[in-house]
Amino acid sequence: MRARISIDASKAARTWPRVERYQNSTLRFAPPADFPAFWAEKHGRPKIMRCWVTLDEVWDYRTDEYFWNYRIGVNRYEDDPHHHEYDWGWTVPSEVHIQTYLAAHSEHCDEILLNLRRYEKETEQGVISLDKYEEVVERVIEHYKNLYPNIRYIEPCNESDYLRFGGIGTGHYYKLYTRAYRAVRKLNERYRYETPLEIGGSAINAVMDRPHLWREFLQHLANDKDERRKIDYYSMHDYNGHPNRMKVFYDMHHAWIKELSLPDLPIFVDEYGFTRTTGIWTDSLRNASGVLSAMILSTRLEGMHLFPWCTFHNPSSQMSFTQYLLLEDGQYASTPNGNAMRMLYMLKTDELEMLGEHHHRVIATGDATGYAVLATNPGNEPMAVDLALHSIPYDKAAITEYRVDSLHNNRLTGPASMELGLTNRWIERVTGPEKGIDLTAVLEPYGFTLWLVEP
Repeated sequence: MRARISIDASKAARTWPRVERYQNSTLRFAPPADFPAFWAEKHGRPKIMRCWVTLDEVWDYRTDEYFWNYRIGVNRYEDDPHHHEYDWGWTVPSEVHIQTYLAAHSEHCDEILLNLRRYEKETEQGVISLDKYEEVVERVIEHYKNLYPNIRYIEPCNESDYLRFGGIGTGHYYKLYTRAYRAVRKLNERYRYETPLEIGGSAINAVMDRPHLWREFLQHLANDKDERRKIDYYSMHDYNGHPNRMKVFYDMHHAWIKELSLPDLPIFVDEYGFTRTTGIWTDSLRNASGVLSAMILSTRLEGMHLFPWCTFHNPSSQMSFTQYLLLEDGQYASTPNGNAMRMLYMLKTDELEMLGEHHHRVIATGDATGYAVLATNPGNEPMAVDLALHSIPYDKAAITEYRVDSLHNNRLTGPASMELGLTNRWIERVTGPEKGIDLTAVLEPYGFTLWLVEP
């Protein structure tokens, strides 16, 4: 494949949306307390950070006791036959407590999207009543919202049709969603928050493999007779090697909400991955290249925001996704996924006009400090890149190249590295009547490169 692109350095198409500012954390392998500050220093302050509270850890249904600052990942239900197994088998106990985790993320992001999960199966089986579920959800949101006022978005349940996340159908999910939006509504009325709470769903995965589940959720919303029904955003997940599925979903979703007279609201793809969940080291590069392409594509879909999975996770099971590794000496080392986010952070203020077929694999940006051009190859064959940048307002330019592939800036398959580093730098004269320079490269399978062109 070859990408031939002409870039006009004098024409800004729009302000470039900071796609790297929508991110995910996890509790199954909770990050150390200093990690959110570290991530924000390297990539900028997230606009929305997706965080978690697990209801069975904060509240014990057997004793009606709340553990507001529970130690993350400690299973007190191992011998309880009435408690669903959920994903405890994949959870690593942490020394971090939940309020430390939330406080660290709250301090280093603009807003928190808080997912509340577990007890899906117990409510379906009648072990916990829906009234009690609503009471607990209300108290939990109230407690943490008062501690961390930048909690804005509430998301009840996560991929709840999967057995490890509850194994419930859309009908029961919507009962839980209804109880959660009632809790949010009551809290907003009671406290008149400066940043009111919002709520959305359904946070299911692989919608384009199972579109009937998304249709069922929208149909439940449309059939809801509560005049004060509350939905502020839609959320879904996708882990697939075809980023164009985001466009297909986007068009399908908008056709259905129009048909059902539902509101047109932001879409949070609040977990996204290009590969499956694996501990395979080579999958990190593959995932990063595809996530970059999907995030570029998402900027063409108004109101859609992709949250890549995940800033920090267990490398033994999620090396394909984690952006950082914690080394034995306490330092953090970037994977290709982390380097991809760093490249997005290094893009300039304005998106530049481009001509040529690039299939969401190239983005060019510029501002008064210079230009930044990013190309990614989310394919299993080499890709030639020919980029002609013209109308440059100076006579010579310093060009800095940052390459990520199997041998460069990839500690998993190449020489050990801690963070994204330059791979080449040279001075080039700006020549010809078009005042331009050419950037050419062959990107290896799943490789990606950033060029900075500066005076």
